[in-house]
Amino acid sequence: DDPQLMHKQMAQTVEQCIQDIHSIQRKARSDGSPERPRWPMIILRTPKGWTGPKEVGGHKVEGSWRAHQVPVPEVQTNPDHARIVEQWMRSYKPEELFDENGTLRPELKEIAPRNGLRMSANPHANGGRLRQPLAMPDFRDY
Repeated sequence: DDPQLMHKQMAQTVEQCIQDIHSIQRKARSDGSPERPRWPMIILRTPKGWTGPKEVGGHKVEGSWRAHQVPVPEVQTNPDHARIVEQWMRSYKPEELFDENGTLRPELKEIAPRNGLRMSANPHANGGRLRQPLAMPDFRDY
């Protein structure tokens, strides 16, 4: 129930997974084993809306259906709800991520993967790189 503790545990788990992946890669490269590896997997179970507002207008949000889509309704007409959203968004400390113009800080931009190393550039995630004409039989034959 403690986000800071969970962030620390998640970081440790990700580090362990990276070490496991590197170990699998080293083994495959050294002995050429055709054995299919058991890749590490992380399963994270947290309540829906876990780091958002716990309650809004006397209604439970965290862990309920209200955590989906619009957890805080009427923010344009209800000043209390607008404050809740502002506090929630500020809890992510955007000032540490963006400058006064709203631009990503250079030191963060620097560590982001580039070109073919971006997750979206993976051919399994980006169908545009593997595009080929769709086999379309003539519909009149059916």
